[in-house]
Amino acid sequence: MSAGELFELIMPAAYVASALLSTWVLASARKRFSLPASLGFALATLFLPVVIFPLYLAVIIWRKAHEPPQRWRYLLPLLYLTIALLAIGLYVYFGTRR
Repeated sequence: MSAGELFELIMPAAYVASALLSTWVLASARKRFSLPASLGFALATLFLPVVIFPLYLAVIIWRKAHEPPQRWRYLLPLLYLTIALLAIGLYVYFGTRR
C-alpha cells in the first residue's frame, strides 16, 4: 500500500473526527461566548482543528461561563453535527466518484 492510498483511506476518518471535535467546541463555547462567537470557534475548529482547538482550550482556561445553562443546550450542536457530517459525506462521496 502506497502512502497516497493510506492517506486517502485515513482522510474520511480525519474529517469525521474534525466534525466531532468542532461540535464539542460549539456545545462548550455556547456556555462562555455569544452565539456568533461560538459558531466562529466551531467553524474555525472544523477547518483548522490542529491550530484552533489548542487556542480555544487556552481561552476557556481564563474565561468562565457567563450564562446559566440553556434549556435546549444540545439542540443546536446536534443540528450542526448533522449538517457537518452530511456535508463531509457528500464531499467524500463526490470526491471519490470517478
